[in-house]
Amino acid sequence: MQLRIISSIGFFALLMASIYALIANIFWLDIVSHIGYYIFAFLWFIHQRKAYNFYFYLFLGLTLISYSLGMFNKFWVFGDVALLLQAVSFLPLIMEATKHFKLKNMSYFMVLYLFSIIGLNTYLLLLHINEMKTYISGDVTSTIYTFYYLNLGALGITAMVYYLNSFSKKSMYFISLAISIIFANILRDMGVFYFKDISVEIAESIIRMGSALFLVLFFITSEKRLKLDDFT
Repeated sequence: MQLRIISSIGFFALLMASIYALIANIFWLDIVSHIGYYIFAFLWFIHQRKAYNFYFYLFLGLTLISYSLGMFNKFWVFGDVALLLQAVSFLPLIMEATKHFKLKNMSYFMVLYLFSIIGLNTYLLLLHINEMKTYISGDVTSTIYTFYYLNLGALGITAMVYYLNSFSKKSMYFISLAISIIFANILRDMGVFYFKDISVEIAESIIRMGSALFLVLFFITSEKRLKLDDFT
């Protein structure tokens, strides 16, 4: 109970620090706040004494390293390396999710629905990537952004298929995690490529706090044997 109180205070303090950093334009403090979200999310559920697996530590390690490098994004190639590590960090989440579902008894309607959604999202993603290229200088940076958004799209598609495949609590945490990551990064890119708005940046920080909680919840929640139901 004491750790939950400490974690609650920690979350609030980090959120206030992030808001102050955004208002005062202290970039490093905002990044430190995002790193702190993961620490207090871990402490919030430490009483459950769950053993986290390799994919959890791989995602967390890559994410925290990318955040740390992001503080030096104006120097040399640290910004590109940070973005590349973030893109790679989505792969452990995708691999962990695919361990828990098995497509079975899938109707023609569901096949058509899934491929339609995947096709539509892929089309919109490619349009977004092409638009981003007009704001990016350099072939290397453009390639990294393309890889980044393809992985982000794959994470979203995996979350959707996993949720339809299960409707379990674990899959709900995963799709919430994926949506949080996607929206947080979209809001971040709005400030990078379009315009900066303090309300958008605060919303991004809150969503990142939520993603830290959903990450821990996803990995500590057990999953039953899954199957894809016939919805028709």
